[in-house]
Amino acid sequence: MSSPAVDLTDPKAVLHELRDSDQRVRDAFVAALGTELEQLAAGLAACFQRLPGLNARLVQHNTIRTDLMGAFALGVLDDLMVSTKLLLAGKLPAGGNVMRQAIEGVAMALLCSTDNLVVIEQKDNRPPVQARYWKKVWAGDTRVQGQHAIRQLGWNAAALGVKREGIKRLRDAQQFFHPFSHCGQVAIVHRAALAQPGVWNLGGHFEAAKLDGYRTHMAQRIGLCGVLPGFLDRLLGALPPTGAASAAPNPPAQG
Repeated sequence: MSSPAVDLTDPKAVLHELRDSDQRVRDAFVAALGTELEQLAAGLAACFQRLPGLNARLVQHNTIRTDLMGAFALGVLDDLMVSTKLLLAGKLPAGGNVMRQAIEGVAMALLCSTDNLVVIEQKDNRPPVQARYWKKVWAGDTRVQGQHAIRQLGWNAAALGVKREGIKRLRDAQQFFHPFSHCGQVAIVHRAALAQPGVWNLGGHFEAAKLDGYRTHMAQRIGLCGVLPGFLDRLLGALPPTGAASAAPNPPAQG
């Protein structure tokens, strides 16, 4: 699909582009990826069906740790939906960037599911650094930023009861979306019109020559959706049973 020519030296034309919903692009994606979208919608619905039970238990316990865990879990689903909407708007790099956040959010939620000490840093010739992960997140410690979470989950897989193959899937997905999180060749190639050498697209666009790539991105989203119900069940299982007293409720705000 060729994008209409726009005179971007005209401020009014630029303003029109900024306000444009890109519905023409969305319609092209929906027509091409209808089957994949239905699969993703079914997977997301299965995840959202689990949220009421998880939220009820989170409200009951109301600790900083469990609130962080729940916030990361909800963020995974939100990021998955937002990233897909960006894809359907023809903004593949932006959608890939948000997908990386979703993937890292899975690891961060799992690391917040325990109040035990976990390894947060390992360096050659030094003993591992252990800490309560959620406390470091709450404090804004740079050692627990999202880009480190999957590696840290791997260090603590046995303690958290997380399967190695699951961590590998997260790591592979993170690496797939990594180029979309930074300026580089991927961003350049995405803007190039494959069917029209020398032509570059600005903003969202759909190009039939890139359809295989779009489908690969959808497959990544569908694949993540396939493991999220088990992930949410794992978080629910990490919470004390209904009726158990919260060991450390959220403290009052302090100056």
